[in-house]
Amino acid sequence: MTTPIPETFTGRGAPATAGPGTLADITARIQRPRERVPLYLDSETASQIADAEAALERAREYDETTNLPDTAPDIARHLRDLEDQAEASRVVFVLQAVPHRHYQKLRAQCPPTDKQVEAAARAAEAAGQPAGDPAFDPDAFAPVLVRAQLLEPVVSSDEEFTAFWEELSDGQLNQLWSTALTVQLGVTDPGPKSELASEVLRSFGLS
Repeated sequence: MTTPIPETFTGRGAPATAGPGTLADITARIQRPRERVPLYLDSETASQIADAEAALERAREYDETTNLPDTAPDIARHLRDLEDQAEASRVVFVLQAVPHRHYQKLRAQCPPTDKQVEAAARAAEAAGQPAGDPAFDPDAFAPVLVRAQLLEPVVSSDEEFTAFWEELSDGQLNQLWSTALTVQLGVTDPGPKSELASEVLRSFGLS
């Protein structure tokens, strides 16, 4: 009696393990990188939290060395109020990389200024390196790239986004701008499978 050859080895039927398929299949599965950026709009309150934490630490040490009424609980309550207030002002912005052709087109719309080119040449000369023009004018390109990548919150118009951008502090602006560059130019690689996850699953008899 002849043992039938499995379809996997004859080329008939679906393979045992799905391969990459066609390029069209791969293209349909592409998910451009995304990043969530928590932005605290109440910067003043957020900056007070560190001072309150330091004050709480001093108060706890003081209470432990004296017989006077404790001061730490009042400061702890104040710190919690500041944290709640800061959290209430937190807005999460979601940025997603744009296709590379779109990125190149946007970048081409924001060429470096003459001053930026000259500054880059001087810096290269001082470092003993070959001179090269900057890729773009960061002042102009930052809002353009963030606007193009922004998924959430929803923007109703370019005018609305411009008004928002102009109200940001340098630190808040840099949070969005630096993340936009990272999302666009970074390489997504989850790395090897988690050894800790494998250990936990094995301990429960799971694979």
